[in-house]
Amino acid sequence: MPRLVRPNPPLEVRCRVALRQLGEMFPEAVLDAWRHDMTVAPRYRKPGLGKLLASLLDRLARLLGCDVADLRLDHDPALENRKKVFKKGVHVDYEPPANDPEHLRYRPHGTQFDGSHDVKTRIRGDHGQLSDNALAKKNRRIERKRAARKQSPSTGFPKRPSRIKPSAKIRGANRWPPRGSRPFRRKP
Repeated sequence: MPRLVRPNPPLEVRCRVALRQLGEMFPEAVLDAWRHDMTVAPRYRKPGLGKLLASLLDRLARLLGCDVADLRLDHDPALENRKKVFKKGVHVDYEPPANDPEHLRYRPHGTQFDGSHDVKTRIRGDHGQLSDNALAKKNRRIERKRAARKQSPSTGFPKRPSRIKPSAKIRGANRWPPRGSRPFRRKP
């Protein structure tokens, strides 16, 4: 089955993610003020959301101690580890949705940074968990085993009973003989 193309988050979603990470309590008010400032003439209006995102990422990069070019948008949990939504047998989305701002986060990319996107994806997850790739591999292995178990052929006949009685199995050759039947040598 082909993988769903990774959706590109819109500017508004990326701005919401950056505002949430910077600790803004009212991101909706900031976005509305930036978009719909109709009190001034169009010539003096603030630029679009791209300029807002650039200023937010600059502040966030300074806060994280990296360059703006090092910031990456991270899906948490990763898209490959999310539940897939199907409609009429076709993969259409994820649960939670791929562009949900509550499940996105900007992280520095390089391994030299704390909380790095690269480390979380390939080496180890947050707080010592499995990395995103390792967790996806583990889930695929579990699904393969589950599918193989479902497909195992069954004859439909009951199992043939064993010829050895259960009580005979217990009194097998590996057990010691009863206490009075084994003589011990006595010292002279």
